[in-house]
Amino acid sequence: MRYLFTSMPVSSHLMPLVPTAHAALAAGHEVLVATCGPAERTAVAAGLVTAEAGASRKARQPYDDLLRMLERAEAGSAPDDATSLAVHGRAFGEVGARMLDDLVDIADAWRADVVVYPGIHSAALVAARAVGVPAVLHGYGTPLPTFGPALDHLAPHAAKLGVEKVTEAEFEIDVLPPSLANFTEVPTEIGRPLHRLPMRYGCFNNGGTLPFWAMRRGDAPRVVATCGSVATMTLEGALYRDIVLATEELGAELVLLTADADLPLLPAALPPHVRPERWLPLRALLDGCDAIVHHGGSGTVLSSFSAGVPQISLPMPGTVNVSNARTVDARGAGRTLDIGAVSPEAVAAALAEMLRDPAPRQAATEVAAEMAAMPSPAAVVDRITELLRAGR
Repeated sequence: MRYLFTSMPVSSHLMPLVPTAHAALAAGHEVLVATCGPAERTAVAAGLVTAEAGASRKARQPYDDLLRMLERAEAGSAPDDATSLAVHGRAFGEVGARMLDDLVDIADAWRADVVVYPGIHSAALVAARAVGVPAVLHGYGTPLPTFGPALDHLAPHAAKLGVEKVTEAEFEIDVLPPSLANFTEVPTEIGRPLHRLPMRYGCFNNGGTLPFWAMRRGDAPRVVATCGSVATMTLEGALYRDIVLATEELGAELVLLTADADLPLLPAALPPHVRPERWLPLRALLDGCDAIVHHGGSGTVLSSFSAGVPQISLPMPGTVNVSNARTVDARGAGRTLDIGAVSPEAVAAALAEMLRDPAPRQAATEVAAEMAAMPSPAAVVDRITELLRAGR
């Protein structure tokens, strides 16, 4: 089988697909990744063969424009409110429009048997329908349908390809552990997948070197802070500054993952309890940590659950990170703080609770056990392949 994987040109959108791509390769299938920008670099670093889709039309630009709208609080307050759906529909739809012709050409020339994509990358489903192959809607957090507002934006482009009506993917990979609630109900008008396949989240955070100090525990509690690779999610470093002050007050060690973002509001000289790192493999790092403070990103949330670590979320309004944070709260595994009213005192109080109270860690540990019991990517690839061959 020939598995074509694709995502928008955003590294965090591709990472959840990498373990499935590796499983397909290990099973003897052909694998190609069609994307560009940071996602293409991530795919290459993961040892995957890539084809460039959308680079010549600057497909990343609408996504960067969206980040600036989020920073200006112009993208709604919840991922499923009308403003958020409209803003994200235009942005994700335009990214897809700039990638669509390349995706169709690649899928056709490479003779793809199936297209695998995250639901926010709606252009991938249009491309699959245009070339007449099945599609796999690959979950990356809470289960979401292929993003309808982006499909609406893509409708004229789909019509030019002869696709008048788009139906939902044949397969859905669901990585949400059973006890976690989904607080985002995004409407869908294209039906539901025929086959829903639960799968253990792969926790791919890129390869890297884990320092020896990260494998050992000191006397002080160790806290990780990460808000992804985009400065917007840290308010240009202001959130990290508050976390630095909070952990200093608590006498905790802080591992600060900055991802080389430009953070003008983060002091250049940091106190001795802080270990500033550009990047470390998060899932492996968390095995030696007591809590994590993050932006509510789906990959970060599930990686933290997999490690059984309590979480404090600082989500940006208007993003799915808001509902991710609600999921953590509802499971009793962490706390959410208002990014617009956060302070060192608020972060210190929430962290003190996470480090003192055994209940959040117990809840996180229970979810980790659930995740470990879910089917592996290898098992899911075998099942999809079986169903594809039966469908032929």
